[in-house]
Amino acid sequence: MIRYLLDAFSGPAAVFMYALLGILAFAIAVFVERTLTLIRCRVDAGGVLARVKQGLDSGSPPALGDTPLESVVAAGLAEADPELGWDAMQAAAVDAEQRVRRRIPYLAAVASIATMVGLFGTVYGLIQAFGALGDVAAAERAARLSEGSSTAMASTAFGLFVAIPALAAHSALDGQARSLLAAIEATAGRIHVLRRSRAR
Repeated sequence: MIRYLLDAFSGPAAVFMYALLGILAFAIAVFVERTLTLIRCRVDAGGVLARVKQGLDSGSPPALGDTPLESVVAAGLAEADPELGWDAMQAAAVDAEQRVRRRIPYLAAVASIATMVGLFGTVYGLIQAFGALGDVAAAERAARLSEGSSTAMASTAFGLFVAIPALAAHSALDGQARSLLAAIEATAGRIHVLRRSRAR
């Protein structure tokens, strides 16, 4: 299997194999960047809520960082009126969602594109393999066709090798993003209720 994959990089479908290699590098870069970003975006929602309560009790704004959750909370606290604060948090939550989900859909696109490129490479490789049989003796045709077909099919195999992890990475990152956005929404709702109750 590995031999056929390596041979495919010098076979008729070589251009597709190198294209898939580039797609793989792009997917790895997106996955690493998004993973690091989501790790930096994590924050203890309970801790943020406690700081907000403490700030409301003392009358001074709480110290908040630059994470999506803290940015949403800060936008709400910047408004003196709780209802205006809620509107501000809703608007900030849209920006936070874009920040959290940015580039994650690329991984799903990579999975589809890699599969199609792999299949295209296989079809192209088979066309080249069959076309090269015209000048080959009948005794050698079966062996040449078998070797050419195996090398061409390696393009599909490599395409799937790129696509499957990309799809798994997309699912994992999308799940983390959903969890983070749910925490933002829940915390914003709790802060809004807290501010309304204190404004009465």
